[in-house]
Amino acid sequence: MNSNKLLAVALASLGATLVPVATVTAGSGPTEICNANPSFSSSITLRYNVPANDPRIERMVAAGRDPKFDPALYERMGAPKQVLVLQINGTNVMILDYALIQDPEEMAARIRADAELAAPFNLVGANGTFCDGVPAAAPTVGVREYYNSKINHFYMSSNPDEMAWLDAGGGGGGWVHTGEAWTTHMDSAPNCYTPNYSPVYLFYGTPGIGPNSHYYTTNPAECGYLRNTTGWTYLTTPFGAQRTNNGACTLEAPVGLMLLYNNRAAQNDSNHRYTSSQAIYQSMLAQGWIGYGVQLCVKANGAP
Repeated sequence: MNSNKLLAVALASLGATLVPVATVTAGSGPTEICNANPSFSSSITLRYNVPANDPRIERMVAAGRDPKFDPALYERMGAPKQVLVLQINGTNVMILDYALIQDPEEMAARIRADAELAAPFNLVGANGTFCDGVPAAAPTVGVREYYNSKINHFYMSSNPDEMAWLDAGGGGGGWVHTGEAWTTHMDSAPNCYTPNYSPVYLFYGTPGIGPNSHYYTTNPAECGYLRNTTGWTYLTTPFGAQRTNNGACTLEAPVGLMLLYNNRAAQNDSNHRYTSSQAIYQSMLAQGWIGYGVQLCVKANGAP
């Protein structure tokens, strides 16, 4: 399934909870796509030939380090988490670090599109994420499925502390293991780990607006779309998976997780289930759930 079709399928399954954000500051608002390497870096470099004490540079540094100095300028800069000023091989550079989920290419484009802000710089670009040397073996991660009969919802966890919390009655109680579990890898920047897995972006229904449910995707465009709505709130990237190639998985991630949707967006009760079992998949379809086929590819059935 190509990326555009995948996005359309996934968005259809999220239904009525997707409400576009009415007003977003272009500079600091969520990027239209998510960072492909959110576990590693989201920064841009701005190179300048003007003196380091140029008032425009000084104001940007001051606003970046203390937003109260000039809140409007800080927003136009994209609300960086950190500002560094360095001299590399005789060249003055400013580095802006952003929230890891922000796409650095888009953040650089926003700076370039602001003619006044970009005026002191002769280069504005995203910093690449890469590793030197021989890639390390990708860490394995166990993913376990839970079910809550009180709300008829399914949930996947890869966090041992969260699993212990759920087992002890956390999350409102009622969460039990279904017996379904998988082994996968953490996501990787290029050349850092082998095999190379993409991040799985995790969302939760925005309290008071969206459903009491979680949603997972490896699609950066879908992630960006969801971040620019009010119904779903981005949480983290808990584990990695490989994307499908027209519904097929590779030898590095041979187990396909099929996506099911309960078709309850109209009731603001959306829930999604992922399974590698054809028997479970067919059973859920018979119960009225909608199936979207393989959407995530992981290493193996069963926890490590």
